[in-house]
Amino acid sequence: MVIPELLAPAGSPEALDAAIGEGADAVYLGLKNFNARMRSSNFSYAQFEGALRTLHRMHRKMYVTVNTIFEQRESDRMFQLLKYLADTGPDGLIVQDFGVVQMCRDYFPHLKLHASTQMNIASARGVNVLSRYGMTRVVLARELNCDEIRTIRESTTMELEIFVHGALCVSASGLCLFSSFLGGKSAK
Repeated sequence: MVIPELLAPAGSPEALDAAIGEGADAVYLGLKNFNARMRSSNFSYAQFEGALRTLHRMHRKMYVTVNTIFEQRESDRMFQLLKYLADTGPDGLIVQDFGVVQMCRDYFPHLKLHASTQMNIASARGVNVLSRYGMTRVVLARELNCDEIRTIRESTTMELEIFVHGALCVSASGLCLFSSFLGGKSAK
C-alpha cells in the first residue's frame, strides 16, 4: 500500500512555513515567472534555493509549478528557467504545456514531471498516455468524484494526485474560467 503524501500550496515563504508547521510532507510553489499563481507573492530565486535546502534537510519535498502555457517568444526564457531548475534539483515540476514537457525530455530528462490539473485529465486512458511522455504523476481533474478516481486508480500504475479541497476560484479542472473573465486573459 502506498502512503499518501500530504501536499500543500506555498505561495509565499510564510505559507511554506505554515504548511510545514502543520505537517505537510511536501509543498508546491512558483517562482516569479511561468506559474498560474502570478498574483501570489511567489518566491525569489534566493528564497527558493534556501527553502529547497531546508526542506531537503527535513526530508520534505518541493514541487515547482511551471504550469502556464508559454509563447514562442518566451522559449529562451523557458529554457533558462528549466536549466536553472535542473541545476537546483526540486523534486518535480508541475506542468501544463506540452512544449515544456518536450523541452524537458530533450534537454533535462532527469527532471520529474507532474501533469497539472490544468491538463484536465479525467480518465485512465489520459493518465496512461501521459506516462509515455515521461510524466511520473498526474494531478487529476478536480471535478472527479471518488468512484471515478477509484476506477482510474484500478486502471493505471501511475502516481495520482487529487485535490482534497477544491480551488477557491470558479473553474473546471483548474482551467480558471473566472480568472479569464476577470483578467481578460488566460491564467498565465
